[in-house]
Amino acid sequence: MALSRRWPGIVLTVLAMAAACSPLWLTLPVPRHALVIDQARFTAAPGDEPGWVALPHAQDRHRARSRYRAVFELDEAPAQPLHLLVPTFSYRAVIALDGDRMLDTGADSLVPGITLGASALVPLSERHLSPGRHEIDILLEAPGVARGYLSALYVGTAQQILPYHRLRVLVFEHSRMMVLACQLLLAIATLMIWIYRPRESLYGWLFLLLLVSTASYAGLLADIVPDVSAWLPYAFTVSMSSVFILHVIALKINGTVPPAWLRACVAAVPGACLLALAAGVAPARTLVLGVVAPILVFSPLVTVALSAWGAFVRKVPEAWLLLLPLCLFSLATLHDGAIVAGLLDGPVFLSIYYRQLLLVAIAAILMRRLGLSLTRLDGANAHLKQRLAEREAELHRLYEEERGKAACRVRSEERHRLTVDLHDGLSGHLASIIALAERERSAGIERTAREALDDLRLVIHSLDIGDRELVAALAGLRERLEPRLRRLDVALDWSMARLPEVSGVTPTSALNVLRIVQEAVTNALRHGPATRIAVRGLAGPRGEALIVIDNDGVPYTEADAGGAGLRNMRRRAASLGGALRIEALADGTRVTLTLPPRLPGDAEG
Repeated sequence: MALSRRWPGIVLTVLAMAAACSPLWLTLPVPRHALVIDQARFTAAPGDEPGWVALPHAQDRHRARSRYRAVFELDEAPAQPLHLLVPTFSYRAVIALDGDRMLDTGADSLVPGITLGASALVPLSERHLSPGRHEIDILLEAPGVARGYLSALYVGTAQQILPYHRLRVLVFEHSRMMVLACQLLLAIATLMIWIYRPRESLYGWLFLLLLVSTASYAGLLADIVPDVSAWLPYAFTVSMSSVFILHVIALKINGTVPPAWLRACVAAVPGACLLALAAGVAPARTLVLGVVAPILVFSPLVTVALSAWGAFVRKVPEAWLLLLPLCLFSLATLHDGAIVAGLLDGPVFLSIYYRQLLLVAIAAILMRRLGLSLTRLDGANAHLKQRLAEREAELHRLYEEERGKAACRVRSEERHRLTVDLHDGLSGHLASIIALAERERSAGIERTAREALDDLRLVIHSLDIGDRELVAALAGLRERLEPRLRRLDVALDWSMARLPEVSGVTPTSALNVLRIVQEAVTNALRHGPATRIAVRGLAGPRGEALIVIDNDGVPYTEADAGGAGLRNMRRRAASLGGALRIEALADGTRVTLTLPPRLPGDAEG
């Protein structure tokens, strides 16, 4: 099952490797319907005897200049203009036809100096289209890095020749310029990231790699700086730093700290070679081919080994991303080394193309790391936002609690102030009125003043009631009712043991309950007249609280339902979220007040 899931990845990897390796074994197509010139007389040096060679031809040793002469015949004048195509040569060619100089590629293009391979197209004039024998002379100039190379020549019409020439211009010139442009853009992007993330030294090493590897493009200046060829050995020596930088990058990707001596080699080895070149210790060509070229060719194999160690031994996922481009780049450098050593024919160095693939792979690894860092940063940011929201919610809750407590303290202090004021002021005056009425024996005044005093004390007592203290409020009412009923010879049976707890009790709601019970007792005395009153607290079938007031007076009738007192009792019960029921008994009347387990907070007085 695991293998079946890996098959798509394996197939894609194989296809990617085949596509990436195609430049190593594919050749560019040549015109099929054009006249092919595949032989020429080759003169290795002035004074040497010319000899016939087959085209394409790779010279057997490094030469600065060599000459080729090829011939072709036209049986009749062509109906369309003809062109001469030289598909591939290395690296500068001066082309003459029938003794007339037609093209000097060194003056027409800046690009051939990059990696030696170039292509040329020569339009033939009417004088060169006459029937008969025509001679093509090619002076080939090679820089001494690789052997001179000349492909077969083709003569044909524009339709037969131009598509193949354009393909070679794209490969030899435009693609190289695109590679250089991409490398410069990648260097700028890497530098900007490194400036803003200096702790990520891997970005700094990648920027340095991109910078020193541009030295291999020094041939672009061939037509701008006349003696730039003298500086090419120095440019290739500077680019040698790139192989040591690759070692450092591979180790850092594997999670290993590069040793100090390896970091020192980045500057020490090229520096020593540059000093040797400047001092003339050895000829430049000998130093480049004997020291610089072997290091450039074989050092990537060490980087491949380091990346393979990270992928297979240390199990680093990013090492796998680097391994394939490294292998292809190493094959390309071996291919180029074989061209320089004369083991392979052909002028085109492939490492310049595969280097860009390698740089893109390294950049992809760095972008992956940057993406993972940003993902972790986003995760941490989301976590902090969540924690902040939780803290804000907790602070809001604490604030609301503190605000509620502060409001309770204010209300408590205000109730205490009202209680003191009513007790010390109005209550004292009523007590004085009662005392004066007793001395004057004015029973009406005394009774009314005593009722007013009891009612005032009821209000004062309710102001001091807190939540879940309804039983205590009722107990205070009982203390005030008992003396009054005792003077009237009315028996009071009081029991609140079975009354369930009621929450949400405020001074207003407590006063409403006390008013209802007080009014029920007053009605029993006034309309009864009752001789026994029973007040009991009970639990309803659904958990509600029941306060039942029974009396043995005259039974209740519907004619009594229209009184203002009963309407006030029902209004107060409704404001408490409860109900009031009055029913007649065989020997009296029963008043039942039903209260919910939790009273509403906005009960009106």
